[in-house]
Amino acid sequence: MTNIATSDVHAALDRAAEQLMNAAGPDGIVSRRDIRAKLLELEGGERALVDIFYQFVDRRDAARSARITRADIDAALAVVRTDLVDRFDLDANGLSDDEVARMSELGKLAVALARTLKEATGPVGEALAREFGARAQGLMFEGYFASESSMPIEPFHAAAQVSSVTRETFRAALGLGDGPQHEIVRFEPAERCLQAFVGVFESMPELELHEPAAELVRFMKAHLRELTAIVLGRDDPALGAEHPLYIVGIDAGGGLTGIKTAVIWT
Repeated sequence: MTNIATSDVHAALDRAAEQLMNAAGPDGIVSRRDIRAKLLELEGGERALVDIFYQFVDRRDAARSARITRADIDAALAVVRTDLVDRFDLDANGLSDDEVARMSELGKLAVALARTLKEATGPVGEALAREFGARAQGLMFEGYFASESSMPIEPFHAAAQVSSVTRETFRAALGLGDGPQHEIVRFEPAERCLQAFVGVFESMPELELHEPAAELVRFMKAHLRELTAIVLGRDDPALGAEHPLYIVGIDAGGGLTGIKTAVIWT
């Protein structure tokens, strides 16, 4: 088997760390209950890596089994990258099978997920956005951010390279101005938004749209990292009731990609 770049393994670990943070409650802290719920959403190698990475973070805490924070996760991630991944790449040309064989279970699971993600890498950018659009056919957005109407879903891609999804990188990628219509009024991990989106169709089985909605969400999670829900536009009657909603993440090419819809506030 060909060598796997340490940067690809780092990306798999970053994905696991992001899953931990997505599990956090409104207080930004990940509890045991939070992680149990998150693991139920995941499958295969990603589930195994997130589970063992959580255990690693937990063991580093003096008060074992206490709740963990973003700082705990970032500190543990730095240690794993350096001590459990990079130091095994002895000749700095990627991890060979022999080098992987000497790694810890956490390291091996990170390598396995990195290989899976590379093999699964399909379309990126505009092509990936078109795939999202095709899977969203017949679906409408509602059920979150207190929207009062069903809204159509469109594919979205910004022609910009981003290293992380932040308010600043999002504003720059879209070229947003300083006006109230471009004010970011909601910015949060997309997990709860996507769960609510699927839940709407689950509650209406007669529409037979629950599985297409769930498949769209699975496809987005498989191809994007740092999925984030973002609503624009100050809540001002003078600006109208419709507010753009972007559910976006970073694709395998480093682009900002996802879907665009809207919420109605009256």
